[in-house]
Amino acid sequence: MKISIFLKLVIGLILVSFAVSGFSDSTSNSVQQPTEVACRYVTKVFLHNKAKVPAINAWYFWRTSNMIQTQDENGDHGEIWLRTINDTIQYRKLYHADKTAVEYMPADMPTNNMNFNWDKLSNMLSQSELDALKWVKKTHAMNRNAEMYKGKIGKQAIEVVWLTDEKLPASIIKKDKVGTVELHLVEIEALSVARKKPLDVEEIANYRHIDATDFGDMENDPFVKKVMAANGHHHNN
Repeated sequence: MKISIFLKLVIGLILVSFAVSGFSDSTSNSVQQPTEVACRYVTKVFLHNKAKVPAINAWYFWRTSNMIQTQDENGDHGEIWLRTINDTIQYRKLYHADKTAVEYMPADMPTNNMNFNWDKLSNMLSQSELDALKWVKKTHAMNRNAEMYKGKIGKQAIEVVWLTDEKLPASIIKKDKVGTVELHLVEIEALSVARKKPLDVEEIANYRHIDATDFGDMENDPFVKKVMAANGHHHNN
């Protein structure tokens, strides 16, 4: 399971009732400057109709005020979002082994079903989503102040342990008739002293860059063929 799927699972944990591009949040998430952090998360997926052994994946999450970057634990794949001075969001999928970045232009994102909200990306949950859940109690997680929330949205039962100072989830557990998705924070530290740091934007600038809209005209390119085959697309030569 690639890193983009992790983020879709996390960012879509409370889907159906919320659209990423349509939030009207209270100002608590958008006004405060986010803490610059380095995190490692573990995602577990249990499907009711499969073996009881879950699919487990670990991945990294790095956040600054204008950059969010993720990477799978093996370092093969990643993603980066950059917020520009005019508040547009530049998004790239990163293929580190191939030194290649696939770019999605803001104008093309709706076509690719991508509508990013910066506050939701940087916090993984929006204030609207937390407000839709019932506050349960104050608690602690990772030796940090936290709050527990629970609720049900549609047929999804959701439990969140929220780090109140860092504005990030320590855990999210979503259950429905299909299965259970669990997100657990296993490491968190200040980005300035992090053991593992994100790739420098300058280094990414030296990658080969491909516009995602050009894939259809590059089906014979070895990298494009590999990516499209991995995504289930096949072309006849």
